[in-house]
Amino acid sequence: MYMGEYCRVLIIDDEFITRQGIKHMMLWEKEGFQVVGEASNGQEGLELIEQVQPDIVLADIVMPILNGIDFSLILREKYPHIQLIILSSYDDFEYVKAALLNGAVDYILKPTLGTELLLETLNKAVRNIPGFKLTKSEDISLKKQLERYLSGYQESLDETLFHESLPYMQFRILGIDIKSACGNSRKQIGRIRDWIHESYRNQEVYKHVSALVEEEVLCYVFNYRRKEEAELLKDIQDSVRKIARLEENVLFVISGPFGELQQLKERYDQGIRPCVKQKFYFPDKNLIFEHECVTAKEVERFDYETYTGYLKAERYEDVIGMLREYIIYICEKRYDEYLIKNLTKNLLYNLLMEIEKYGIQGEKLKEQYFRRIDNTLSVDCFLAQCSSIYQETAELIERSTGNEDTRILEIKRYINEHYKEELDLEEVSRVFNFNYHYISSYFNQHIPEGFSGYLNKIRITKACMLLKESTMAIADVSGEAGYSDHSYFCRVFKKMTGQTPSQYRRSSQKAAEL
Repeated sequence: MYMGEYCRVLIIDDEFITRQGIKHMMLWEKEGFQVVGEASNGQEGLELIEQVQPDIVLADIVMPILNGIDFSLILREKYPHIQLIILSSYDDFEYVKAALLNGAVDYILKPTLGTELLLETLNKAVRNIPGFKLTKSEDISLKKQLERYLSGYQESLDETLFHESLPYMQFRILGIDIKSACGNSRKQIGRIRDWIHESYRNQEVYKHVSALVEEEVLCYVFNYRRKEEAELLKDIQDSVRKIARLEENVLFVISGPFGELQQLKERYDQGIRPCVKQKFYFPDKNLIFEHECVTAKEVERFDYETYTGYLKAERYEDVIGMLREYIIYICEKRYDEYLIKNLTKNLLYNLLMEIEKYGIQGEKLKEQYFRRIDNTLSVDCFLAQCSSIYQETAELIERSTGNEDTRILEIKRYINEHYKEELDLEEVSRVFNFNYHYISSYFNQHIPEGFSGYLNKIRITKACMLLKESTMAIADVSGEAGYSDHSYFCRVFKKMTGQTPSQYRRSSQKAAEL
């Protein structure tokens, strides 16, 4: 018999934003409910059920690893007392019907999900639990308020409540990106959280309250008298040393002192949240102060158009040079580790796919290179690994293109130097003293796009650079790129780029402004 308890709710959805939206849709305790856990798929959900003992499960119908249908079957067999509410899209009705047959109490269409509908459905589920009586609470814990406030789902704090619990004049925030430190190991996350809580549980000199913000950043707000600052900092340093023995990849960030509760959100957003993700730049440290962290403000946009132009023109030395220079630049700016690695992999992918025409196994190299990049734990290791990859790729290209007939290389070099002239295959055959029909056949065998296609590729690449980097009139760009017929230039340009010259110039200018 359940009497006077919160109804315990577990949320299972593979979309982080959906989980956060549901979690912060209302003040659950005021309605008699309590969110006791979150999972990103049915398998994770089943593992959490044993741990958090929910009364109701909200589960998406379409999830990876273990979907809502299979999850509902297992839930009915192992935990028939748990009420299941299905979340679905408009086109999932056949799945929903199967879940309802497997014992789900109701379903909610995600596009219509709102506070009123969610509460109505939750209360319907509660009525299916024999003897359960909801306890509604007007008092929301400091921890819940802090979590909602720092996540941006609550505009202000109950200052009366906070001043009663945190009565002193000085504040500091301690944060750790616990998800990055432990990966997806819930067991390790739980161990570290327990260790941190244990470190501060019995002390009486200062006050503290903690919150897990957006499932990622474990955040402690310390409140103390100014004369106790040295003792607080020593306790923090001691606890970090102990935790680093358990998990060496942790990075804690501590803010500077501040005196107003109203500064809490600003100090978290500017000093803690961006810095806790910088273990990449502090491989030998487990605790840094806010002032040690330099976060990237603005970085210059990578010049994709020139990079693509170099690829098409087979200027691979320039391609690798651009890649090397830009990655070093954004590392010096302390750009986000995840974004740096993704950008590097994307640019490498473009290069590897382009050089497959030389018989290089780009797909195989991609897997190998990407794994090496992902496994780097510090910026120095990352840059060293990238340098090695650039060198290996350059050597592969040199060996593969070295097999290309020297006559073709000479012809291509001649076209690159004389593309502005009235070039045709007959002219080239005279320059190189070849029979016209022989060189036509020979060219088509060695260059997939043939002579005209190759010449147009060189000319349009040059035109793109002029449109992007100069204010030259489009008619003049046409002539500068080697086209005497402006209308023909426009047709070729549109065919090869998908845009007219004027559209290309506008889009390049807009991209440069971003």
